[in-house]
Amino acid sequence: MNLKKTAIFLMALICHLALIAQESYSLSGTVISEGDAIPLAGVSVVIKGTTTGVVTDFDGNYEIDVVEGNVLQFSYLGFVSQEITYNGQQTLDVSMASDSQLLDETVVIGYGTRKKSHLTGAVSSVVNEDLDQLPVARVDDALVGQISGVNIQATDGQAGAAPTIRIRGTGSLTGSSAPLIVVDGLVVDNDFLGSLDMSEVASFDVLKDAASAAIYGSRGGNGVILITTKQGKEGKTVFSYQGYSGYKEARQSDAYYFSVAETAAAELAATGELSPRTQYIQAIGIDRDWQDDIFDGGLIQNHSLSARGGTENTKFSISLGYLHDEGVLLTDDYKRYNLRLKLDTKVSDKFRFGGNLAPSYTDTRRFDGSTHDILRQPPWLPIYHDENTIQFVDRNVYPDVAVGDYAVQRHFDNYDLFGDGTLIDISDTSNTNPAAKVLERDRNDYKFKVFGNFYADYEIMDDLNLRTTLSGDYQHTMRDRWQGVLSSRNGASDASYNVENERGIHIASETYLTYDKTFGEHEFDAVAGITFEQWDYEGSYSLGTGYSSDLIRTLSAATVASEIDSWIYDERFQSYFARINWAYADKYLASVSYRRDGSSVFGSDSKYGDFPAISLGWDIAEENFLKENDFLSSFKFRVSYGFTGNKDLDTNSDIIDLYPSLPLLGPSSATIGGAVQPAFVALNIANPDLQWERSQEVNPGLDFGFLKNRITGSVDYYKRTSDQLLLFNPISASTGFRNALVNIGEVENSGVEVELRTRNFANSNFGWNTTVLASRNKNELTDFADSNGQIGLVDDKRAAEWINLEGQPISSFYGWVVDRDIPRELRERPYFPIGAEAQDVYVKDLNGDGVIDDDDKTILGNPYPDLIWSLTNEFRIGNLDISFLFQGSHGAEVRNMGDQYIFNHFNSGADFDPAITPDQDFIREKIFTDDIVQDASYVALRNVNIGYNIPVEVTGKLGLKSLRVYAAGQNLKYWTADDYTGFNPESIDDTSPTTYGYQRAGSPLFRTISIGINADF
Repeated sequence: MNLKKTAIFLMALICHLALIAQESYSLSGTVISEGDAIPLAGVSVVIKGTTTGVVTDFDGNYEIDVVEGNVLQFSYLGFVSQEITYNGQQTLDVSMASDSQLLDETVVIGYGTRKKSHLTGAVSSVVNEDLDQLPVARVDDALVGQISGVNIQATDGQAGAAPTIRIRGTGSLTGSSAPLIVVDGLVVDNDFLGSLDMSEVASFDVLKDAASAAIYGSRGGNGVILITTKQGKEGKTVFSYQGYSGYKEARQSDAYYFSVAETAAAELAATGELSPRTQYIQAIGIDRDWQDDIFDGGLIQNHSLSARGGTENTKFSISLGYLHDEGVLLTDDYKRYNLRLKLDTKVSDKFRFGGNLAPSYTDTRRFDGSTHDILRQPPWLPIYHDENTIQFVDRNVYPDVAVGDYAVQRHFDNYDLFGDGTLIDISDTSNTNPAAKVLERDRNDYKFKVFGNFYADYEIMDDLNLRTTLSGDYQHTMRDRWQGVLSSRNGASDASYNVENERGIHIASETYLTYDKTFGEHEFDAVAGITFEQWDYEGSYSLGTGYSSDLIRTLSAATVASEIDSWIYDERFQSYFARINWAYADKYLASVSYRRDGSSVFGSDSKYGDFPAISLGWDIAEENFLKENDFLSSFKFRVSYGFTGNKDLDTNSDIIDLYPSLPLLGPSSATIGGAVQPAFVALNIANPDLQWERSQEVNPGLDFGFLKNRITGSVDYYKRTSDQLLLFNPISASTGFRNALVNIGEVENSGVEVELRTRNFANSNFGWNTTVLASRNKNELTDFADSNGQIGLVDDKRAAEWINLEGQPISSFYGWVVDRDIPRELRERPYFPIGAEAQDVYVKDLNGDGVIDDDDKTILGNPYPDLIWSLTNEFRIGNLDISFLFQGSHGAEVRNMGDQYIFNHFNSGADFDPAITPDQDFIREKIFTDDIVQDASYVALRNVNIGYNIPVEVTGKLGLKSLRVYAAGQNLKYWTADDYTGFNPESIDDTSPTTYGYQRAGSPLFRTISIGINADF
């Protein structure tokens, strides 16, 4: 009995001692995000192995009862989870790193990185957190509305087509105004972005001001877009699948919708009767909207599979992607296959190397037609003849037309509707059926590309590294085009087949030293190096004609080889560059850079150009008298000044673009003794003094953060003057040329950019963030030399005018101002053709002299927007997240020549009746007036994304690390100005900077709805 009591006593004593040993404590602390020290609300703090836990409050604070030895798990969506063992401390503050911490802390600035807090230039960054969920075929399409000062326009609606990108306006007259694109350190052309898979992109960094872009010297004048692709991470290999499928449909135009029924009703209401033509059209029994047939919509799908992992010394990433975009236009189709391999290896503490290889292949069938030409066809015209429509065919002229053949308007002429011998004509063109122009043509692009680079990095001594890279890309493009026997009104005589092959190889070698050192509160880094680049191009073109059928579509089947051409070009480039960055106590900042470029493009007297830059910054919030301020988190003043250049010409002649300073000859022919002999003709006037276009820019700016960086943003003002512009200046006709290429023009772009980001609300169950971006740019032609006041045309047949006048934007619409329309009752045939409008209008006598002449012409507008903005809101409700982006553009205009086609301005029957129309001296064609100069402003619901992250309890049972399902929409709503009649106000035809803003109804904008999943396993 005593033994039993003793045992009980000992057990109780042991339990008591255990309880003493497990005495609980109240632990408190604050959780912040690493890098910007923002308190994180809603972080889950759980004792491992239990269900005991809390979440941080709005200010990131938490309090939890623990015992010594407990392991605390800190987890938060988008951040790296941490496990920390409690060892008796009273407080425990935790700094959590984002999954993309390195990208968040630093910004790629060209040949290196810099802390965001130390930036002294205008640099904007976008991390790919959910951009890969947008249903777009190209990575640059995903940047719309993401960066202030960057205008991205969907100028071409075909699947896989490149958008037009402008950073801080247009700064060239003859050269390119597109930004420089750099992928993983290698300069690539804009077309190369069509081969990238968004799921492989880690971040975009955009260098907007000259001081930031000057490190790229003669190629940085239009800004620089740096793209960094994803790389492997240390740890167990993670396999990821990202995919979506969706449907695309074109945005149609209500103004271009014409109806037989509506037109007949209007005619009956106005006149009390229907004309024989209208009655005949009704008898045919067809009332179609050609937009439904040409804008047929299509599916889009994207699939990407990747594996990333590695050890401390070797990290790898491999991915495979496939995209298929059927577009929204008839016959439009785009396929892309891409593979990317990336490897980084640390051989020793001093030496590491790596590289990546990325082959891709795209197969594109293009829409081979023009929307304006197709959509001007009448709604009564069928595509194919059926048993009903075949009875109206004029058998005297078309005896062989049968059911199933394409219908053309002329088939329906000479029809005796009333049986009284009166023949009725209803055609207004002899063209073939509009669908045949597309369906009977086959136009394809096949592109194979390989991108690759290799680097080696050696640590010479502490803080001093030598890095060398060898990069390159190879592209082979084959284009073919078959125009079938039925694709033209002329039948087999117009049938043709052409094949074009282009090959290009670009090799770049870079070697540079980097030095990074901290001396007390001084942080210092520098880079200096040299680069060599070369481009080699070759190509050939062949055209065959004389085909009698569509059976054999090869050049060998042609009876005539009407065109044969081939070419070989090359270009060489050499550069020296250096940059020094300095920061003291995180508050006084400076950066100085210099680049010297040499190019084979320019003249022997101007092979090299120099591009220096300097920028300074002061973060007043780091001063002692403000450092403890709870309201002001950061307040950095900065200013930059620098020079950049532009070497890329766009004269519509490749040989002149690459050798503009040399005397060039082109093949021609001459008749000697009655026989045609091969000959050569001069293409240009040599100019050994030709050099880079130069841009100098000043950019004061302010970066700010308030309330522990719950509110952050920036404001920039810039003034960029682009001079030494390459310009075709008029010269004496005695030289045999009308103009010669010289460095003489000047253009100024100035503006303001604002970025504002707010964390409106955040707790464990709900979060709300907002981003507002806005930019305003003013473009002004300040020097146009002898070409000042030049009048330009796009099409001699439709000679609407542009003017290039100093003090005005580069490209301004020019012509007469509309006074009033010609009343319908004064038109000869007001209800035929269906949808037709008068091609003329009354114009204003601006100088009041009673005569309409050139003195009454004026500037009618310009194609450059005054304001571009975007508004993004992101909501998180538990595991559910919702985001949407509105984007708008205001102040731009387009000259929509599509109205002349689609409203049948050509048709003489729609003209005014000269016998009864008054004041005919005040009438002019609409295309020479502001009647077709239309407001291109718009507001769009660009992106909507609704996603749900499946709880880990469920994904764990499925054997997955994470699973996200989402639905996305693009351009779900798109509002345009009341006077805009076309399909897409962003769409601009590729003419020239001096005649910019020309549109023929536009290539259609499309809306997309898709669903997708992202899975890690």
